[in-house]
Amino acid sequence: PLMLWMANAMELLNFVQKKVLEMEKDWDLEGVPHDILLSSDLEACEEGMVLLDEVIMYTFQQCVYYLTKTLYSALPDLLSSNPFTTPGNFSELKELSNMPEGIRGTLAIYQATLGLTKECQLHPDLVSQTFGYLFFFSNASLFNTLMEKGTTEPFYQWSKAVQIRTNLDLVLDWLQSVGLGDIASEFFRKLSTTVNLLCIPKTSLLKVSWSCLHTDYPSLTPEQLNHLLRNYQLGVGRTRPVVWDPPEEVKEELAHTDIFESFTDHPPLILPCDNFMMDLSQPVASETFHQQLRELRHFVWDLEQQSLPANQRSFY
Repeated sequence: PLMLWMANAMELLNFVQKKVLEMEKDWDLEGVPHDILLSSDLEACEEGMVLLDEVIMYTFQQCVYYLTKTLYSALPDLLSSNPFTTPGNFSELKELSNMPEGIRGTLAIYQATLGLTKECQLHPDLVSQTFGYLFFFSNASLFNTLMEKGTTEPFYQWSKAVQIRTNLDLVLDWLQSVGLGDIASEFFRKLSTTVNLLCIPKTSLLKVSWSCLHTDYPSLTPEQLNHLLRNYQLGVGRTRPVVWDPPEEVKEELAHTDIFESFTDHPPLILPCDNFMMDLSQPVASETFHQQLRELRHFVWDLEQQSLPANQRSFY
């Protein structure tokens, strides 16, 4: 699996980096001149580290690509489903069968991903960054859907907002129960803020000015806030209150600002520098590891032999 390659490549990269540093330090202490052979070895190690770095980047990109592709079809149910129509025991958060049907699909993907990271022994920092990317995508996807469909579907009203808030709270509570709460709270902030605004009772919201809402909900851009208020479902025959009108100096900019969240502003991948699985200060005692290493060496040796002319290959 891609995630297993990523986990192994990260451990190997750390191993090679540490060994190269130790070699250079020993040579400097012993006063060994960097002859052509040693320089060639170092160059080969550096090329290997570059390749391992590329493997980690590529496997991470592919992992999150396939995971977000799967999430894309499950996420909309979080907005459209009513959690109050299905009886469930919400106190047992880790049991997905107790969760409302509308969020089970999303939680199942998160749960399967977490299980895979543990099975592959993925570095903790990479686990956090994997879920950071998934939550970033989930937040942007749900928020953009809310912005896009809010004009045609009854999302911008108190009763529907309470349903969405409940679904979102159950997702966040479940993520908290498995140790991902802090990451989720950070990346779901935009969606959470938006739903909180829509959860204000209509009678109270009608009295709040645009400027106050902009101050109280700073994560929403002026255009996003204006879009929500302009399309809020007040009811038949009700007109939008004057206090919802943005200041004159803001109105000119609203038409030139995008209301959607960008998927390109995702957090960068930062490779970890400590807390690795392999303890380089101690010899590896696992016979399974040594057996796999022997098989790998034999495989590499066979490849080298096959690349040589027939008369240069080892007879045995």
